[in-house]
Amino acid sequence: MKTKIPLLLAQAEETAVETATSGGGAWDAIGIGIGVLGGVIGAGLIVIGAARGIGQLASSATEAIARQPEAGARVFTTMIIAGAFIEGVALFGLIICLLAIIGFRL
Repeated sequence: MKTKIPLLLAQAEETAVETATSGGGAWDAIGIGIGVLGGVIGAGLIVIGAARGIGQLASSATEAIARQPEAGARVFTTMIIAGAFIEGVALFGLIICLLAIIGFRL
């Protein structure tokens, strides 16, 4: 994923330059650049939020299992389901950000 972000930014720069030179105006190029930048920053924030949520979930589950080892199976099952929900929401957010980036390049 690290190698794709510079490629997206390079393509966005090319699109902005083409827009500015083809008579679209500098303001259109600035708008495209800000839109792409917003999508990239949004994607980064989504990944950070999901990582923090899953980390806190795992920490709480480990603490709960340490306090009551006999409830470990139930806590583990609940943790897996909650982690799947967090990942699902993060995936939807990333798709929306990537669509915003692609939409500004079209």
